[in-house]
Amino acid sequence: MRSVPKEKVFTREQLQRKVKLFQWLAARSTRAGWHRKDRAGKELFLETEEGKLRVLAYNLEKTEQLPLLINLHGGGFILGSPEMDDPYLMNVADNANVKILSIDYSLSPGEVFPKALNECYAVVKYAKEHAKEFGIDPEKIAVGGHSAGGNLSVALCLKDGETKELGIKCLLLDYPPLDLHTDPYLKPRPKGALSPKMSRIFDACYCNSKEARKNPLISPVFSAADQLKAFPPTLILTAGYDSLRKEAEDFRDKLTQVGVDITYQCFTNSRHGFTLSDKADAVEGWQMMIDHLNRYLG
Repeated sequence: MRSVPKEKVFTREQLQRKVKLFQWLAARSTRAGWHRKDRAGKELFLETEEGKLRVLAYNLEKTEQLPLLINLHGGGFILGSPEMDDPYLMNVADNANVKILSIDYSLSPGEVFPKALNECYAVVKYAKEHAKEFGIDPEKIAVGGHSAGGNLSVALCLKDGETKELGIKCLLLDYPPLDLHTDPYLKPRPKGALSPKMSRIFDACYCNSKEARKNPLISPVFSAADQLKAFPPTLILTAGYDSLRKEAEDFRDKLTQVGVDITYQCFTNSRHGFTLSDKADAVEGWQMMIDHLNRYLG
């Protein structure tokens, strides 16, 4: 049996120092968080009820009324930007015949739960209220997210279940973390999986109270059946070499039990973040997202 190091409680200042190191390393090893000038998406700033929020927009120049996809990038709540997904979103916009807003939400620990969630919700609400201006069908809005963005996408649907303002029509979840309460050292740890030490820090940055992380808006696996009954048709993609696979499957099972239309695919030989590439599994994953949008928004 593997030993489990005692979980440390970090101050916000300690978390900020650790995050600066992660950001420094990420900036030198990937394009995560880089604000590229050669992006396909058009930069917009929306005056929402949560303040001025930056998005990258795709296909807005089309004059016909189209469905809308809200895209939420990954990065463990502490890294990244919409530019991470930019290389893939014009393909989605063209082949699913949708317009897209990809949100540059606030990162932790500079901002903590529920700031990013509230910002994402505010963008969807703004888009729905300005449907004519954007040329979108306000009754055909989808939400999708990758990794941490998948968590935020589920939380959006949970929040919409309470407010009944958005009417989200379908949901895309790409290797989402859905249980921030369970110690990462107690989760499956296949070869090549996310570091549990790092995952502890990511979870604490988003919400620095372990007990508070049982909140379904933070850890959707703790959602009650009544909260899930109204969920839209949901696509869930997971990776075989990912410590987050089981919690996504547990959430899939909870949705299935209350009658939600689920499409599920595990890419058994892939790792967390596999869709951010041009490899065969990524191409297949993005095609499944396109197919899901065409099926439920067409």
